[in-house]
Amino acid sequence: MVTAARAIVECLLREGVDHIFGIPGTQNLPLIDALRDTPAIRYVLTRHEQGAAFMAYGFARASGRPGIVTSTEGPGVTNLVTGIAAAYKGFVPVISLCGIQEDFVRERDANQDIDQTSLFRPITRWAYSIPSAHKAQESMRKAFRVALSHPTGPVHIDTSRDVFLEETELEDIAPAAYRTESLPNCPESLLNEVVKLMERAERPLFVVGGGVLKEGLIGEMQHLAELTQIPVAALQYSPDAFPSTHSLALGPLGRNGWASANHAAPRADLIVAIGAHIDVYSTTFRYGVISREAKLVHHAVSPSDIGVVYPVALGLSGSTRSFVEGLTARLESAGRTWPWLDVPKARADWDAERFGEVNAEAVPIASQYLAATMRKVLPRDGMMILDAGNAGKHMRVYFDTYEGGTFMSIDDWASVGGAFPIGLGAKLARPERPVMCTVGDMGMMCNIGEIETAVREHIPVVCVVYNDQGLGNERAYQNELYGGRQYAVDYGDVDFAALARTLGAFGERVTDPADLEPALHRALASNQPAIVDVVIDQGTLAPVVFHP
Repeated sequence: MVTAARAIVECLLREGVDHIFGIPGTQNLPLIDALRDTPAIRYVLTRHEQGAAFMAYGFARASGRPGIVTSTEGPGVTNLVTGIAAAYKGFVPVISLCGIQEDFVRERDANQDIDQTSLFRPITRWAYSIPSAHKAQESMRKAFRVALSHPTGPVHIDTSRDVFLEETELEDIAPAAYRTESLPNCPESLLNEVVKLMERAERPLFVVGGGVLKEGLIGEMQHLAELTQIPVAALQYSPDAFPSTHSLALGPLGRNGWASANHAAPRADLIVAIGAHIDVYSTTFRYGVISREAKLVHHAVSPSDIGVVYPVALGLSGSTRSFVEGLTARLESAGRTWPWLDVPKARADWDAERFGEVNAEAVPIASQYLAATMRKVLPRDGMMILDAGNAGKHMRVYFDTYEGGTFMSIDDWASVGGAFPIGLGAKLARPERPVMCTVGDMGMMCNIGEIETAVREHIPVVCVVYNDQGLGNERAYQNELYGGRQYAVDYGDVDFAALARTLGAFGERVTDPADLEPALHRALASNQPAIVDVVIDQGTLAPVVFHP
């Protein structure tokens, strides 16, 4: 016999969990105590539960495995909500394993008592409160099964100290006995129909999404493009699904995307979307980037993604591998190519446009120059983590991708302040990769305490602050939509480099553009958590209205 807490930890070990993020509290202390005796799992104590949730998010996305977060009841749990909602919107498997008030005080308006499962149901795939020890292991098995089933996403589990301490029989059941990670293949007959549509097309375009990235199919997708000479655009949340440095790559679509993609896509008469969850940033959910006259073949792993935004000529669900490999086999025998677009010229025109806006001498430092320099300094295999807001929008324009697993944003949630803790989680998952975060000064303040976490846990992430002493994104909206009437968008000047040094991290403030590149190199070379605080021009704002 073991306690439910010990049994839960054994479930985590069988699933290969080696990191948990969170903060202890009264009701999850039995779990924390069990983890103390489990050296195979690294417990990362954070400064705030929101930071813990975002670290689990970053760890899950970078590793491809569930991220685990824990907190105590009441306010500890409510502090997780923003990060868990981000995981829900981004299809990220995060499992929150939390405390809840004991039965004898629940539903009596007691201290820190709230209906936690009801709170989490709208932002998780499953939310459940474990009623007794004998249900604990079954609940954990279901939690992993649901989190990893498509559409993947977060799960919330909670229980009280009393249940954690109850004893139960240990159930030694391997993950393969209660869940499967295999995906169904796309129907052969529908793959044949895709080829027929392509044969009738004159200007086909591949649009790739996260499915290509998650199933590790970048090489196979490149081969398919080269075989057919069909240009490739990427959905904005996964530009590294087809590296933008490839000769057939048009880059990411949409607002703050690339003109090479946005000008080519409306000309296509057939769009083949592969592993695609159609998002509003890439398409605006209107016709424009995607022509009303174009036929759309939409492949996604989950049937629920198909036809949500645009009516399809053909929809297919199943593994991305079966779609890419099935299409490749058919087109290899057909031998046809579609070289309808001069991709190198489209890219050269775009490069001339975007780099023409880079002013390396402007003081205060121009955002475009900062973004371009970050891309220059970060190694090709380095990971770039984008926060929401003006800083992230600039980075999208200048972040060329060379390989997969090098780009991450807070997909479809745009939560300001998540990038730094997400970067910490991603670095723990992929310690061999350099990690750099892009944040604004407002976003940096949101999880500023996690600098101490990074120092204590020795997580060498470089966070670059676009410091314009305010809300750049909202300035842009007020300029565009409110006649330039700016209000409630200005902050005081915070020296984030000095704060970083106070907390034991590397910190450097940059005001002269000549000092920027050396400062970024020093931060990466420091092998410490590093904050590079760059004072930028308030007037270099990313566009907020998209005209394809």
